[in-house]
Amino acid sequence: MVRKLNQVLAGFGLLFCLIAGSAEAKGNTETRAKRQQSPITIKVTPWGPTQQEVDAAKLRTENSAPVQNLLNGTKYRLIEFSYIENENKSTGTKPPTRFRIAFYDYTNDRAIVAEGDFSGKEPVTVREEFYQPIPNDEEFNEAVSILQKDAKLGEALKSESTKTFRPMPPTSVLDGTTERLVNIGLISPKGSGANEIVSVSIKRGEIIRYPESAPKTAKAAAASCGIPSAQQGSTPYGTAGQSQVTMIQNGVTLWEMLVIRPSASSGTWTSGIEVRDVKYKGKSVLKRGHVPVLNVEYTQNKCGPYRDWQYAEGFFNAPEAGSTNPAPGIRVLANGQVATTAIESGTDTGNFQGVAIYQQNVGLGNEIVMVSELEAGWYRYITEWRFAEDGTIRPRYGFGATDSECVCYVHNHHAYWRFDFDIVNPVNKVFQIERGRKFMQPITTEINRNKNLQTKRNLLIQNSLGNEAYMLVPNLSDGTVDEFGRNDFWVLRYKNVAGGTTVQNEIDDGWQSVGGDCTPTGGSCINITKYVNNESVADQDVVVWYGAHFSHNDGANRLDPDRSGMVLTGSHVIGPDIRPVRW
Repeated sequence: MVRKLNQVLAGFGLLFCLIAGSAEAKGNTETRAKRQQSPITIKVTPWGPTQQEVDAAKLRTENSAPVQNLLNGTKYRLIEFSYIENENKSTGTKPPTRFRIAFYDYTNDRAIVAEGDFSGKEPVTVREEFYQPIPNDEEFNEAVSILQKDAKLGEALKSESTKTFRPMPPTSVLDGTTERLVNIGLISPKGSGANEIVSVSIKRGEIIRYPESAPKTAKAAAASCGIPSAQQGSTPYGTAGQSQVTMIQNGVTLWEMLVIRPSASSGTWTSGIEVRDVKYKGKSVLKRGHVPVLNVEYTQNKCGPYRDWQYAEGFFNAPEAGSTNPAPGIRVLANGQVATTAIESGTDTGNFQGVAIYQQNVGLGNEIVMVSELEAGWYRYITEWRFAEDGTIRPRYGFGATDSECVCYVHNHHAYWRFDFDIVNPVNKVFQIERGRKFMQPITTEINRNKNLQTKRNLLIQNSLGNEAYMLVPNLSDGTVDEFGRNDFWVLRYKNVAGGTTVQNEIDDGWQSVGGDCTPTGGSCINITKYVNNESVADQDVVVWYGAHFSHNDGANRLDPDRSGMVLTGSHVIGPDIRPVRW
């Protein structure tokens, strides 16, 4: 009875705080307006391995005896470079000391995965894996060079009556074999009927064409939708770019965090702009925030479904005049400048790859924006974080596409944020907040759950040793979950196995294959419900996953881009608000 009474009183206390906070916001309009005029100074310090250290590690590993014992005499290519996790909650995030490299052996159709350390003191270890890495620009360009030698298709490319593009899926496997094929999209002037997706064998230097003009899970026809592809290229997996970012206003440090560019982010297929060790006014909010799972499903399975990668940074526009480039992959814009992506500009061209940082006043006072544009086949994605001077965090994801037939069909994008909340410290408690008689419900064990717009269901994550809290608030633009999308919320207990895999540490679901049906145990849909196993999350280190969903159609039935006042950047943007309570 006493415990229940305490929970009720706590609920009333929280309700009072929320109401009081709203009243205070309304009552201090003049003070707030003055504060909005104070600019924020952005300081950026490079952190972690440099590109020179990355390149040296690649060369040393490729030439090592363990790797050459497997690859010498074969046709192969280095395709992936990634950083190995070494998270330790007892200290701040430390720079990665170890790495993982994937080579593809075309002769034997296998991936050779090597691991080593940046200092070169540890022996290189290698193993075979049988999966299809995403083609990098070098591999794709070799496939195009093979295509150019074809008598008919080569002439069309030479005359520029046909152009190439990166399609979905990015690779195929030759029927009845394990042979890797790189897929290439061919597009001609609209209405010519010459559009096609072909596959190229790097191993044999041959071209495979399909009766349906495209491999399974894709389509190619005269009709196409989206903006023209600029074919400017994208950054490779593992490009260096990690920086400490501090935001100061009137001599007071508002925000401090580690910012990791998409190409260096964590997860099986990376996770967009990643932020770690996020503090607001000196207190911890997030240990880590990122989007480890991004996927898309088409109605009636006309294409796909696909699991998308988030390391390939495309070009977007970030003004150069007056801006600074204080660290690799970071551009800080001058006051009054904003960055624009393909979603706002309607063009696939740009002058910058990486993370653009600028400040903007959008009603919450000055807000620092971090944005990057990503490429995955014909998709163009915005990955964005917004940090307001009042402590609000607004993570955002946006959706666009370049010319293809598939994007003419209605398809549903799903972005899943993983928030490792450490409110003041790692020991936190979680409450489900919603309108009605059960205003504040403690969540004591791991759960998966959906939004409830009628009751305005939110989650409150609170410091177990104090009153500080943050509330995760869905937005109207975040869509409605379907069977493929699975859920909107997951509350999990934090895992950390030293040197563990992404599955062992529950960073993502470990998915690596291309395509695949959505089943309880696999496929391109999210599969993290397997981590819900009744573990306690009361006064524990908790991780909250949040899924948002967007129905996209770039054809004649395109959705109204101004469908919601919650859209912050151009059109086609989703994401929750994360608001401070009693800070």
